[in-house]
Amino acid sequence: MAKADNESALGTTLDVASISIDTFEKRLFPTEQRKLSGPLRVFVTLACATLTLVTLYFAFTATIGEVKTRSFHLFFTVSLTFLLYPALSGSVRGRPSIVDCILAATATVCFAWAFWSQDRFLERYVGFDDVPTLDIILGTLAIIVIFEATRRTVGVIIVCLNMFFIAYAVTGPYWPGLFEHRGVPYSELIETLYMDTTGIFNFVTGIMATFLFVFLLFGTLLRATGGDAVFTNLALAIAGHKRGGPAKVAVISSALMGMLSGSSISNVATTGTMTIPLMKRTGYKPHEAAAIEVVASVGGGLTPPLMGAGAFIMASLTGEPLVKILMYSLAPAILYYFSIYVFTDVKAAQRGLEGLPKSELPRIGQVIIQGWHILIAISLLIGLMLMDFTPFFAAGACVVGTYVMALTRRTTRIGFRKTFATLEAGARVAMSISALLASAAIIYGVVVQTGLLIKITSILLDFSGGSMFIAIVLIGLISYVVGMGMPVTASYVIIAALGAPFLQDLGMSVLAAHLIIFWFAQDSTITPPVCMTAFVGARIAAADPMRTGWECVKLGKALYIIPFVFAFGSLLAPSILEISFDVACLLLGFWALQIALTGYWRKTLGITARLYLTAIAIAGIYATVGTVFDGVPVLVGAMIATVVFVFFTKPDRSDAVESA
Repeated sequence: MAKADNESALGTTLDVASISIDTFEKRLFPTEQRKLSGPLRVFVTLACATLTLVTLYFAFTATIGEVKTRSFHLFFTVSLTFLLYPALSGSVRGRPSIVDCILAATATVCFAWAFWSQDRFLERYVGFDDVPTLDIILGTLAIIVIFEATRRTVGVIIVCLNMFFIAYAVTGPYWPGLFEHRGVPYSELIETLYMDTTGIFNFVTGIMATFLFVFLLFGTLLRATGGDAVFTNLALAIAGHKRGGPAKVAVISSALMGMLSGSSISNVATTGTMTIPLMKRTGYKPHEAAAIEVVASVGGGLTPPLMGAGAFIMASLTGEPLVKILMYSLAPAILYYFSIYVFTDVKAAQRGLEGLPKSELPRIGQVIIQGWHILIAISLLIGLMLMDFTPFFAAGACVVGTYVMALTRRTTRIGFRKTFATLEAGARVAMSISALLASAAIIYGVVVQTGLLIKITSILLDFSGGSMFIAIVLIGLISYVVGMGMPVTASYVIIAALGAPFLQDLGMSVLAAHLIIFWFAQDSTITPPVCMTAFVGARIAAADPMRTGWECVKLGKALYIIPFVFAFGSLLAPSILEISFDVACLLLGFWALQIALTGYWRKTLGITARLYLTAIAIAGIYATVGTVFDGVPVLVGAMIATVVFVFFTKPDRSDAVESA
């Protein structure tokens, strides 16, 4: 890293032009992948760059057809996964094994065959035409390599879930009661999953092969040109000097990074390595520092414009315009981060934690000057999407625009080798979720083919007794169970397939149903006992993982509350006035609830004061139910009660802390 003369220790700017190529690659390449050398490394680099450049080219032209586009993507990503991801923790790290090479070659053949067979696949009548033996063999092998690539990248859970659904499809007549179905012959199953656009090559894989890939490339390019340092420095300039400043920096920087990365785990790994030690240094306990970073990073998947790919999949599932989904997601994301921010502030006041010295921090104007190319790129992205350009084109234009603008400054300029490394990194990052989404596409195809979608809806309707509240609780529980150990995107796709029609049958709008499921899909990543993101944060903080997980539950309460507001409130109303009213109610509710849980406001609070604040919080949240006219008296009452609390709660000289 280079440090300018007028910059502080914490506000250093990354001079990407001066760092070595090895350091540059370490910043961009996923750490769990092999570090190859020699001719194989050259081959992988060229293959990754080819995939990246061709996909970027598709963003500005007409694609070559659904099956060809999606099989082309899997041709590269699945094959390269076997070369870059070791099969087991004890496998050789420096080079792929013979088995890895055989699997890579198998994936190459399976998806190359699908690529060349597009016209034949699309001209067939599924369920009527004969299925050639070669297609059955290659289709079976395609499913096997997808499962193995998924296991290597994200774990075994979703593979087991896939195998369960496939077993359900072929053993239909042997299931009891409502779950019984005619059974799907194996040839017909492979025909649907491999030779049609309802299986492996359905819309889920299509999203990954087009605009999601380019969005991930955009995030990689921002990181390559020092964008993560810009976001961190901007957060330091805004909040670093305030009491508990590092925690507030974690909230702001994680929100900014999460807007574009969309991955909570990578967000924690990126920003947490700086913010968690800083929080511990200023007085936060290790599990608190980890929880703040984790919950803030999870919010990145809820924050426009990327939302961890969820917004794009939601647009495909619901038929709603992407811009509409992003606009309606903005207020809930702000509320989510407000709740976390209140916790950091109250906890800092309770502990007497000070901010960082201003002399160590960058200035806002300085950061904007250093990172103008990043800020313009994000503005361009949002502007193009608001102008109704496709996400694919908008992301592609931003990649090109960001690269060109980065060339105008020495510190952000990347030469030929680093450009190639960035192109390679874009494909490497995509590998971590390409096989996952292909697996999710298989599950979605089986669910539709077997009619399980209708069966689950009927069961849930019967169990809920027609109560929308109970229905949402059931969806929350299902999301938690299904999401254990599973990435959020896959969890959302599966639960949306099973649960969204159920919520819609109760009278809920399609957007509300999907946003409820999408928010609930985030909870398993922070809720014990399986809380992958909390584990990553705890590892960085050297904290107890379970204690960190339970602290995340307390801190991330908005994840469990806002889905109910989607159903019963006005956050999705067409009127800005109604949305603003609900936002005001929830701001008050989250503020009061956070103080009640923390037990501090100017002094340590007793049980009576905490129950009083809990009542205010409940009133604020309840005011969102129904129309604005119904909620105004409740909100006014809650506000009066809040004024009374603030007026009569005087600082206790024994434990009062001067606000920093």
